[in-house]
Amino acid sequence: MSRLNDLWEYQSRELQLLKLTKEMKSSPAYQKKTKLHKILTDHQNRIHEYEEELKSHTEQIAALETQLSQQLHEYELENSELETMQQDEEVTAEELTESRKSIEKLCGKINALNRDLTKLIAWCEEITQNITKTFSDAKRAKLDYDAVRTVCDAEKENFAPKINELKKELEERKASIPPELMKEYEALRKNYSMPVAKVASGQCTGCYMKLSSVVEKRVASGSAIVRCENCGRLLFME
Repeated sequence: MSRLNDLWEYQSRELQLLKLTKEMKSSPAYQKKTKLHKILTDHQNRIHEYEEELKSHTEQIAALETQLSQQLHEYELENSELETMQQDEEVTAEELTESRKSIEKLCGKINALNRDLTKLIAWCEEITQNITKTFSDAKRAKLDYDAVRTVCDAEKENFAPKINELKKELEERKASIPPELMKEYEALRKNYSMPVAKVASGQCTGCYMKLSSVVEKRVASGSAIVRCENCGRLLFME
């Protein structure tokens, strides 16, 4: 019985610790801190996304500028060649027409590149503005976060003595519990807030199902670790 008694006391301290921690985290200051932390994280993620987008657009601009430079160079050559052809009396009308078409085609490409560059530059300017605004918002949120964190740290100090006391008691209790029993408890803890349930009026107080007389007698004898046949909790009787 002593093993389950220690486990019951361990569970009791664990529940007290959870309750105290929940109470500490439910304060307005802590809730605000959590909210501001999420806001800061969102700002940081957004800035990272903006910077990646800006980097991508900048690379595209560099590539387009290279293409534009090549097209302008080709345009100058074609235009110079057309001027030369116009001075040559032996050049046919068809050749001049072909040259002008080639120049018109180059002009179309140059204009298209200029349009794409204008759009990308405008996007980059917009992204830069967004980064600046997000940095500003993040700065304000950080100031608020630092202020509320100071309040939370003070509140945490008030809770610390009791929390530390409970943690110490938990370690002491755990040392007296057999490892295999603690393993069972921790496995049940994944599904139940109270893995150990008392037996009262012939019932498991975890699921409130009626226990068989055989099970109840086994629990009362303390000769073995008994589980509830319905919910699987470890049964304890004072």
